[in-house]
Amino acid sequence: MAMLKNDLMSISAFSKLSRVPRKTLIFYDQIDLFKPAFVADNGYRYYIRSQLDTIGVIYIFKELGMSLEDIRAYLEHRSPLSTLELLRKQEEVVQQQIAKLNLAKEMMLQRAENIEHSLNVDTSRMVVVHQERKPILRSCRVHESRRELNEELWDDFQERLHKENAPAGYPGGAIICKEDLLRRDGDMISYMFSFITTQHHEQEYMPEGYYLVSYTRADYEDTEKIYPQIFDYIDKNHYVIKGDAYEEFLLDEIVMKRPEDYLVRVMVHIEEPAKS
Repeated sequence: MAMLKNDLMSISAFSKLSRVPRKTLIFYDQIDLFKPAFVADNGYRYYIRSQLDTIGVIYIFKELGMSLEDIRAYLEHRSPLSTLELLRKQEEVVQQQIAKLNLAKEMMLQRAENIEHSLNVDTSRMVVVHQERKPILRSCRVHESRRELNEELWDDFQERLHKENAPAGYPGGAIICKEDLLRRDGDMISYMFSFITTQHHEQEYMPEGYYLVSYTRADYEDTEKIYPQIFDYIDKNHYVIKGDAYEEFLLDEIVMKRPEDYLVRVMVHIEEPAKS
């Protein structure tokens, strides 16, 4: 079908309509990825409206991480079957990106909530709260002093977070097992953990129940200093340790400049306190 003069758009008009920069359109023409419908004798490029569909597909595929070479190869050999295959593949990519964005949002929400909560914390007080069950991701099992945690544990946990599409810097913490708490030892780490609903690992949970909650300002390796106070408070109030302790930093290096100003929350799972 012959193109009518009124059907043609200048490169500037097409750029404005497609929201693709003029320089990008020229570059796409030069590499034979996306060529104008017509080039005048004076070298001016002209496009037609139907090309908006093609440039839109190029933009989407590029945003999804496809190389320009792969996009060009697809366009040169496109067919219903190849298009279907590519769309199904890109659908998976989109789902992965959605998962990453959801976790990025969850990370920001968690950090914002932690900061808001920290503004009203009294580090001199301990309180008992009832906690609903919360989904967590755990690392492999270890039993090491917090000052001697090996790189394999960190690597294992970061790999698990990565597999769940969690962004770098996702909030995490440490678990001290019940057996160590009963020995009045707050130094030995059993797991790393993050509050997250898992898709690729067995879902673990922080159990529902009563928790003795305490706070202290300390660097990552110094949080065990609060445990003697926790054990004394448990003895004084005749509480019974039921499960593990969960440590998480409400304020860390992302928020505070000085490590000694980091704020950690320790939640020790206890039996329901006797009513006075």
